[in-house]
Amino acid sequence: MNVSKHRLILGGGALVATFALYSGFAYWAGIKAEETLAEQHRMIAQSPVFTIKSHSYQRGWFSSEETTELELNKQLVGPYLALLPENLRPLFSGTLRYHHKVKHGLLPGLFDFDLRPARAIVRTEFDMSEGTRKTLQRFFGDAEPITVINRLGLTGGGELTVTVPKFDYEETLAGVKMNWQGFNLKVDYRSGYREYNVESTTPGFVLQAGPKGRFAFDGIKYQSEIRPGATGVKLGTSALSVDDIKLNWNEAIPYSIKLNELIYLVSRVRVGEFINPSGEFRPSRVELSKLAYQIVTSEQDEYVNTRGKLDFDRFAYNDSVYGPLKLDVSANHLHGPTLVKLDAALSKLPFEGKDPSLLRKRYIDTIMQQGLPLLKNDPKLLLNTFYLRMPNGEVKANGSLALAGLQDADMKDPISFLKRFNAQASIELPEQTLQNLVVAQARNLFTVDASAEEQPNMAEVESLAKSLLAAQLGEWEQQHLIKRNGGQLATSLHFASGELRVNQQKVNLPWQESDEPAPDAAASAAK
Repeated sequence: MNVSKHRLILGGGALVATFALYSGFAYWAGIKAEETLAEQHRMIAQSPVFTIKSHSYQRGWFSSEETTELELNKQLVGPYLALLPENLRPLFSGTLRYHHKVKHGLLPGLFDFDLRPARAIVRTEFDMSEGTRKTLQRFFGDAEPITVINRLGLTGGGELTVTVPKFDYEETLAGVKMNWQGFNLKVDYRSGYREYNVESTTPGFVLQAGPKGRFAFDGIKYQSEIRPGATGVKLGTSALSVDDIKLNWNEAIPYSIKLNELIYLVSRVRVGEFINPSGEFRPSRVELSKLAYQIVTSEQDEYVNTRGKLDFDRFAYNDSVYGPLKLDVSANHLHGPTLVKLDAALSKLPFEGKDPSLLRKRYIDTIMQQGLPLLKNDPKLLLNTFYLRMPNGEVKANGSLALAGLQDADMKDPISFLKRFNAQASIELPEQTLQNLVVAQARNLFTVDASAEEQPNMAEVESLAKSLLAAQLGEWEQQHLIKRNGGQLATSLHFASGELRVNQQKVNLPWQESDEPAPDAAASAAK
């Protein structure tokens, strides 16, 4: 009896000790989970896409809750909302409120039959307006439109998964059908989110928009491995592949794209208002197959090297077929500390309500002040490969541009500055392609408003453009600046020590025209 009581006391003590240890770990894990989520919140707050309306965190012993309310930055995405279908605008024009339900302890998923140890498991729940929820229910039914689970590991990193389920949607009267094959994202990250691996897949999507047309894509995959370098630059590999994209559209689609806003969203660089295209997409049939890109960034001492590749097998636009395309470019010997300082300086420039011309000036001034060490550390750009098969021939190119030995004094003398460059290139393209570009440019130059009483004769404009191009090409061929062979044009360029040679023929630059006598004068002097 005494032995049984002793065992009972020992068992109870062990149970109490285990509960105390688990409780202590849960409390410590709750503190660490709050730190991790606070870092995550800071990253969201620094993003230009969102504005934080409210944020709170209530930490308990075994569980906690974080609540955040966001809205899209209307300065950036406002112009795009008008392009969306009316029934989809509520998804983007309102606020987004979400709750992080945090369970912390050694086995935070125990009651969900998940026995993997972790600091915490964070499940995200979204609050939606009644209108937004009704809109999403039309697509997803009773399924949650998005599931986000963040597992915080014992060592400080974790695993984030995002899932969007499949759906089939149909509006019989309008003839609209949509088939969405879902979306999956997995992010494995280290402590502080400074090193992470990303893998996402989107199997496919089909939109049948009644008599207007059809759009579909298949097999989108993205992978990246990112780590911090010694200089602070993010190193690693990113790759995207798309199996197939198809568009058959029967109506003209007007477009006015705020491309400057899109570039800022991606790169945080403001470029002003001068690159915003507008016009219309005419009825067309477009197909793109086996698109892929890859970017690799590495580091050697203080210098960063990056290489990008872009390929596709086939691109068809109506009856014109292009491809394959192979593009391979590199930027080498970039001063890492300068890249970090330049990025930080550009990201701090305010842009809301600023005049575009003044904003461009501030960007240029910042680049000149912070980016000069990039030029003084001998950077080199390389076009390793460019190849594109076109309907009327092939386009091939390769080359390099290097800057060596730049000094402060060179920045005050344009000629001395140019002499620091070394460049070489080889180019080949179909003569018909060049003619098409010249004709298109001429048409744009002489196009007037459709309401004007007198319209230019475009046939005459095209004929004149072709004649001028043919005369110019003939002159260049006589001067041995280009080669013509089977409808292909080819030439090479070499620039070093301030001397330019085109197809191995020396070509005087503007500042060199007065340095050498004209050929006739030189011949007369020799006689």
